[in-house]
Formats: sequence, structure tokens, C-alpha cells
Amino acid sequence: MAITVQKNNQLKAIAILMMLCLHLFNRDYKGLFQPLVFVGSQPLSYYISLFCDACVPMFAFVSGYGLYFKFVQKTQTYKKDNFVRVKKLYINYWIILFLFAVLLGSVLNKEGYPGSFTKLVLNISGLDPSYNGAWWFFTIYVLFVFTSSFWFQMLDKINPYGYFIVLLIIYLAGFYFRIYKTYLFANNILSWFHRESALYLCTLFQFMLGAFALKYDWNKKISILFQNLKLKNLVVVILMGVLVVFHALVPNFIVAPFTALAFIFLFVQLDLPNFIETTIDFVSKHSTNMWLIHMFFYLIFFQEFVYGFRYAPVIFFVLVTMCIASSYIVSFINDKIQKRI
Repeated sequence: MAITVQKNNQLKAIAILMMLCLHLFNRDYKGLFQPLVFVGSQPLSYYISLFCDACVPMFAFVSGYGLYFKFVQKTQTYKKDNFVRVKKLYINYWIILFLFAVLLGSVLNKEGYPGSFTKLVLNISGLDPSYNGAWWFFTIYVLFVFTSSFWFQMLDKINPYGYFIVLLIIYLAGFYFRIYKTYLFANNILSWFHRESALYLCTLFQFMLGAFALKYDWNKKISILFQNLKLKNLVVVILMGVLVVFHALVPNFIVAPFTALAFIFLFVQLDLPNFIETTIDFVSKHSTNMWLIHMFFYLIFFQEFVYGFRYAPVIFFVLVTMCIASSYIVSFINDKIQKRI
């Protein structure tokens, strides 16, 4: 039993909501917002946001799962289809870049927006998307799309256990160079290559977990463990809580791919009420735009406005609302452009 397209999209939406939570609240609250509940010396929002560092591994997993499905279904046209996929993503990205970094940045006279011509070109190309800190995954995702056929072919050819171990070792090496050996080169080009290589290698493991999960039907195997439970939803929610506690005890985000993987397969076991499914399905339509937009609101242009609502639940709701409202504008422009090309 594969993870359905609907569930895959829901996981992407949950990952983006987790990203917003991580970025909003995984920081010193003093002077920014007023926590409502404390656990020891830290607000509850901190521990929830800490667990939300699973957002990128979840998004990478969903990407790997979806792309491997397309690779299997349409192997002959996969590379050609990837160019179309990336072209559509770039158009969406350019719309947001123009509206926020160029237009809004100019109107608000924000320093560095749009900045120098070189900076603008590097952002437009996606080589160095420095306008928005959350855009680093844009470059990595594009690289995954164009290199994925190689990694998927390896999955179909070599021993899965050995391949899994190699990918895990690559992840650990990438994590080391991303976190502990950040600055190795004074040369800008070498520094860029080091940074992007570390990000790519650090995220590849999670991306390929999605492909492994589809090829070896992990969801079916895990679902068997839950199918006869009378209080399945309660058990799943308790286990999710255990994951949050575990990550609070082990705060290093090296564990994020594993907490993300556990959360993914717990989430797909849930029998959600219709109104929750409808809400998540609605958010999923805007998830890409929310990822590309949210940092402009809470950090770059309107930090005082967003955090001015003081309380974490309200701040989160306001940011989600602003992102979705903006997403409608971006989608409207995007639809018009896509119909003309």
C-alpha cells in the first residue's frame, strides 16, 4: 500500500507548516513574543519548534518519493519531464523574487533589496539565492531533480542494504561539513561549492529515503502494525509526542531525518476528520509559495508587525494567513504566464 498522492501532498503541507513554526519560535523569545506555557526554563513553543526541524527531511522525503514514482512510471521521458518541472518551478520562483525582493524591497527601501546587479543575477539563476534564507533548498531541489535519475538507477541495480549504508555515511559526512566545517575556503567560488555540496550531501539521504520507501513499500509493512489497534489514532498521537520528547532530550538536529521518517509513517496511519483533511489539502495547494514567501514577512520586511501579535498561536496564524493571501496573488500571475508559454 503506497502513500497516496493526497497523503503525499498533505505531508508536504505539514512540512511547510513545521518550517514556519521552526523559523518563528526556535529562537530567543525575549523581546519578540510572550510564551504562554513553559517547560522548565524554556517555552513549550521552543520544544515544538525544535521538533519541527524535521521539516526539510520531510520535504526531501516527499520529493524523493514523488520523483521516484515518476521515474518508475515514465522512465523514458523522465529527464525531459524534469526540465518542464524545473521550468515551472523557476517561473513561480521568479514571480516571488520580483514581487518581494525587487518590487517590495524597492518600495520599502530595504538595504540589499534588490541590491547589486551581480546579486540580482545570482538570485535569478538560483545559484546563490541570498534574498531569502529559506531559498537554499531551491538550489538543492533543482540539483536533486537533475541528478535523481542517477541515484534512482543505483537503487534499482545494487544491494539496497549496502546502498542505504553508503547514503547514511554520505549524510554524516555532509552534516559534518555543513555544521562543523562551515568555512574552509576564502575564495568565494570554492566557498560556494563547499556550501552547496555540504547541503546537497546532507539532504540526499532523506531524499532517497522517499525512494526506498516507495520501492520497498515501507508504508504497507508499517501499516500492518497498526491495522488492528482499537485506539489507533490515540496511539499514533502518543508516539508523536514521544518523538517530540526524544528530540527535546537529543536537541542536535542530526537526528532530524530519523524523527521525520518516524513522523511521516505515523501521520499516514491517522484517520483524520474530514474538516482537518480539507484544511490540510487546502494548505497543500499553497505550500510551495509559503516556503518561498514566509521569511519575507516574519524576518526581512515585517518582523515587528508579525511578532507584534505577542502570542505564539496568534503569530503563527497571522503568518500563515499572510502567506496564503500572497500565494493567491502569486498563483494568479503564475497561471497567466503558464498559459502563454
